[in-house]
Parts: sequence; C-alpha cells; structure tokens
Amino acid sequence: MTSVHPLATLFSLEGKTAICTGVTGGIGTEICTTLAEAGVDIVSIQLEGDPNGAPLRAAVEALGRSFHAFECDVADSKALRETFFRIWAEGIVPDILLNCAGINRRGPVVDLTDEDIDAVLAINLKASYVAAQEFARRLLALRRPGKVINMGSMLCFLGMYNVSAYAASKGGVLQMTKAFSNEWAADGIQVNCICPGYLKTPMTKKIVEDPEYSAYIMKRTPARRWGEPKDLRGALIFLASPASDFVTGTSIVVDGGMLGM
Repeated sequence: MTSVHPLATLFSLEGKTAICTGVTGGIGTEICTTLAEAGVDIVSIQLEGDPNGAPLRAAVEALGRSFHAFECDVADSKALRETFFRIWAEGIVPDILLNCAGINRRGPVVDLTDEDIDAVLAINLKASYVAAQEFARRLLALRRPGKVINMGSMLCFLGMYNVSAYAASKGGVLQMTKAFSNEWAADGIQVNCICPGYLKTPMTKKIVEDPEYSAYIMKRTPARRWGEPKDLRGALIFLASPASDFVTGTSIVVDGGMLGM
C-alpha cells in the first residue's frame, strides 16, 4: 500500500466544491483552472451569454471536474441572492467561495460619474459582501466549515492616481475580510484576501502596452517584471486548503515586492 505524505493531505482539495464569481477572464480563469487541477468542482456565477463561459467549462471538464454555470449580473444584489437560492435548490453544498468579479474605471476624482462610482462599488465590494453573506448563511445552517477568498489588490493599501473608486472598493474588501472573519472564525469559516500587484490581464492591457508606464512599473517592482495570473496559484491553494485552517482575517500580497519599496 502506498502511503500518502502528510503534506499532500494538508494541501489537498480533492472533492471540494467552489462557488466562483468573475472567473471567465483574466485572473479569474487562472484561479478557476488552478482549483480544478487541484480536484475542485466549479460553480461559476457569470454574465448571461458570456463568451468565455464555454472555453472555461471545457478547460475545467478536461481536468475531470464538474462545471455548473449560473447566469447573473453580480451588480444586481437581488439577482445575486436569488442565484444562491438556485444553487442551493440544485443540492450543491460548497466548501469554498472565491470572489473574483471586478472592474475598474480610470480617471481623476472630479471626472468620475455617479455611474462610474456605483458600478465599481457594486461589483468590487457589494457583490463580494452579498456572496459571502449567502455562502456563510448556508454553511452556518449546516454547521459546516468553509473558506472565503476575496480578491483584493495593492490598492487595499495604496491610493495611487486616477483609480479612486477602485482603491475605495478594494480598501473596503480588505476591511470586510477582517469583519467577516471576526464573526465566522469560531464556526470554522476562514475569510482571507489575496492582494495582487501589477499583473498582465485584460484589465491592465492598456498600461502593459504603454512602454513608458510599463517601464515605470517594472522599475518599482523589485522582481523587475510584471506579474502573471499564474503567480497567484500558490496563495490560492494555501488559502483554500486545510493548510490555512488557523489563518483568517488577513491578506496575502503577491506583488513582486512592490509594497516593500
């Protein structure tokens, strides 16, 4: 009989189920397929008719995991709550919630419109809040442990320029992570936050392709390169697995050392 190394069990996610928002593009796709590689079945909350939904399904199913898609605009809180009710009606019992949905609206503070501000806060902050509420409500009723992983940013800690609504939303995500952790830790639900630095994603495509700005980013990053979505894989597996059972209310910064400058 082949013995299983204790570390393999410590980081094992085999047979777990994750509910994920915003995983049909950029960071989300990498994170979603990483979970599937680790043995996790995926429940994706995604926009109706999302063209990236089918390729993501194919990638997850090619890894031998199941993929369930529920269509919803997460900016609509009522629709998001109803989506969780639909998930429960399907008999799905999750172990992990991954809040990845996010947008940005760039521009000087005085130029951002109400629509800009509302859209960023609704998707980046309120949707994560509501999703975590519904996830935890279900697990608390079942007396089951779980993992909530929120997607933060370096802008949880920095203000920067021309990203005020985004910075406000991500600062809120970090504080929300701490507050939820305080309430749920004793019930075995850990709530943590991954805070990426500058990664090459569709959201950053414009500045990646700006030679001057890109050079500035690399100069400010001790690792001297842009990050890739795959750089988040280790932090993700740690926070989703039993290895982090005594880690809650905190953040893991994955930024190539930029915050240390």
